[in-house]
Parts: sequence; structure tokens; C-alpha cells
Amino acid sequence: MSARRESGAALVVAMLVAAIAAAVATTLTVEGARWQSLVEGRRDYARAVSLATAGIQWARQVVADDATRGPIDHLGEPWALALPTTPVDGGSVEGRIDDAQARLNVNATGGTDATAAIARARLARLFARNGVDGAIVDAVADWVDADSAPRERGAEDAAYARDGGVAANAPMARAGELAAVRGMSPAVLARLAPDIVALPPDAGVNVNTASANVLAVLLPSLDADAIGAIVAARRERPYGSLDDFGTRAMPGTSSVERAGLTVGSRHFLVTVLARQGRAVVRAEALLARGDGRMPTVVWQVVD
Repeated sequence: MSARRESGAALVVAMLVAAIAAAVATTLTVEGARWQSLVEGRRDYARAVSLATAGIQWARQVVADDATRGPIDHLGEPWALALPTTPVDGGSVEGRIDDAQARLNVNATGGTDATAAIARARLARLFARNGVDGAIVDAVADWVDADSAPRERGAEDAAYARDGGVAANAPMARAGELAAVRGMSPAVLARLAPDIVALPPDAGVNVNTASANVLAVLLPSLDADAIGAIVAARRERPYGSLDDFGTRAMPGTSSVERAGLTVGSRHFLVTVLARQGRAVVRAEALLARGDGRMPTVVWQVVD
């Protein structure tokens, strides 16, 4: 009887050991696959980041080459052609370059001269077209100007004190910083985003590249048909100077009304989308061109 019990116990022990061994083997297989997947994912992400970064360098070269074609920038130039989805080993890359000066520059609103006043009026019209309270324009101007004196409907330190904040009193680096301005909300900022940018205060709006919506803000006396005619005309023959623009698009206007406008650009926005395996990386950058040098990267975001 004792021998039979010992034999039974040995069988149970053997079955238990086999079960444990099988469980360990399964766990090791699963963990191994998980580890391999993790390693591959990190490798793909690193490669996608490299592709996206290379895309920014591609854009720098394109913008640099464009400078040799003259001081006029328009949508018929090579830089305005999007880089289509291009296959690479195990993935793809695509990108585009947009003229940052096709948008309204929020940093142009902070001055005290006539040009800044015109910039604020234009921004207010853009706000109105998007159903946004025009009073926020004064708050934007107070945010980017250097002083601490609030404008009539503006906001300086006292307006942010309740939340433990202060006004920046400095130009914005990116238009997304508008989210911190009193009265601005994520929903409002999303509506405005396609038509605003943060650039040096003296960077004007390029009438050769501005969207129909921005042109309508610049030329409030014109209706949609007239704006459409301007877009069609510049496609056939880009404006060679502000005088040319005034003659063809704004007859009878003064040079003051053309303040803050330009026909050439120094700043360009770059967007690159890179895929490698299951990794997807988006890179954005602002390029600044000037003095015959390779364009500099003002800021770059990779995520």
C-alpha cells in the first residue's frame, strides 16, 4: 500500500513539474514575443524620427534653392508643390511646405504705430469672420507688447493674477501660445489656426500666397467674386511689387492701407509625416530664410 502511495505521489509530482515547465515555456515565449515587438517598435519609431528629420532638411534645401529665383514668392514655385507619399524601405515619407507669411502675424499687433493698428484691425476682422469676440484682439496685443499697460479691452498681469499667471509681454514663438491669452479657448483657437502665425513683428502678409479668406480680411471692401478674381489673376501673373498689387487689386488705395503686406517671404512652415512599420511620426518646423544662408530652423516639433 505504501509503495502504491509513493508511486502515486511521484506521478503527481511529475505531472506538476511538467505543468510548471509548460507554463514557464509559454511565459517565456509570450514575453519573448512581447520583447521582440517592443524592440521592433522602438526601432521603427527611431527610423521614422530619422525620416521626419530628413524631411525637414529636404525642406531647408528646397527653400534655399528658391531664394536663387528672386525676391518674389508665389504658389507657382517648386516649394509650393507637396512631396507625395514616397515609399522607403519598410515605410514612407510625405511632406509639404507652406508660406508662413500667407497668414496674419499675431506678433505684428503689439506696436503703437499705424502699421500695428492696421494689423489689429485685420486680426479683428478675421476674428469676426470666425465668430470670435473682437475684444480678444486687445488682449492678444497686450500679451505680445513690451509694456504692462492694458489696452481699452486688453489684459495685462492683473487679468491673469487670479490663476497665478502674468502676461508674457513678449512676442509669441508659436501661434499656439494664443491659448494662454484671456478669452481664448481651444475651440476658438482651432477655428483661427489655419490663418494665423507667430513671426517677427515686421514679417508682413504675402499677397501672392494668402488664402482667399485672408485676402478678404486684407481687402474688406471687396466681395467674394472680386477676391476670387484676385486669386485667379495672381495665378496667371504673380504680383511683382506692392505697387503692382495696388494697381491691379487695390486701385485707389494709399500706401498706408498696404502696410504690413509683401510679395516675398522669409518664413516657411514645414510638415512631414513619416511611417516605418507601425510607427507614425509627424514633424513640424518653422524655417527662416535670409542673407543667402541656409534657412535656419526657428523651432521644430517631432511627435
